[in-house]
Amino acid sequence: MIKQNKSIGLVKGKFSDNKIKIYEAYRGLKRIRDFNTNDELKPLIDLVGKWRYYIGIREELSQEELFMNITFIRENFNELNLVDIDQAINLSLKGDLEVDVEHYQNFTPLYISKILKAYKEYRGKVIFAIRERLNKLENVSKELTIEEKIEIAKSSLQTMYNQRKDKRFYDYGGVTYDFIKRNELYPISKSLVDEAMKYGKKEQLNRSRDSAYKDALLGGNKNLNDAREKREAMIRSYARTYVVRKWLNTFDDDSFAKFLEKIDSNMI
Repeated sequence: MIKQNKSIGLVKGKFSDNKIKIYEAYRGLKRIRDFNTNDELKPLIDLVGKWRYYIGIREELSQEELFMNITFIRENFNELNLVDIDQAINLSLKGDLEVDVEHYQNFTPLYISKILKAYKEYRGKVIFAIRERLNKLENVSKELTIEEKIEIAKSSLQTMYNQRKDKRFYDYGGVTYDFIKRNELYPISKSLVDEAMKYGKKEQLNRSRDSAYKDALLGGNKNLNDAREKREAMIRSYARTYVVRKWLNTFDDDSFAKFLEKIDSNMI
């Protein structure tokens, strides 16, 4: 049974019932890592069986396959709870997780991993959005718990990783760069600084050109003057974005997932 947050009624109607359920389960439901008995594991086993059936695999689940998949979830996604697994299944079936994955009639850890990784990113955004809305409505400045700060950091980093190949990729506020530098996660050599500054100047010049085009269309010099005033700050910002992308490109999906699991309170 989940103990409901007394303030949750303030956001009902603003968020779907399922998103509210995800948030409430995050706050009050036991994580998979804390399951210690067969009675606690049974609902997880039932969910895995349901998941397999829903994607169209009708063959009876072997004990070996069941053990492999349950063990994989307990080892790699044990911060989730039973509501999370159920929501991940339903969202993936509806195509709401923005992940392109085909099971090819094989219910494997690889398939499970792709779905649950996408769900964790979705879940992080839901939790952050609801908490932010609650804080505004309650008009109370509440300190986030360490666990919540870690969850938000992981969600933010996962989003940056997913967008690293997008031409519009940008580290707003230098948040990710500061995280990398603070934790000494990537060597900032002179050659890297030179590369980054060269990239920053190029991107700033492109932005100035865009501003000049806007002024030509609208009349006046406001956009170009603003760009000139912010030139040095823009160059530094784009240079930091360059370093962030270089760092993210040192990972593949598996190694980045493992890195996220290592984030702790000392890194926030």
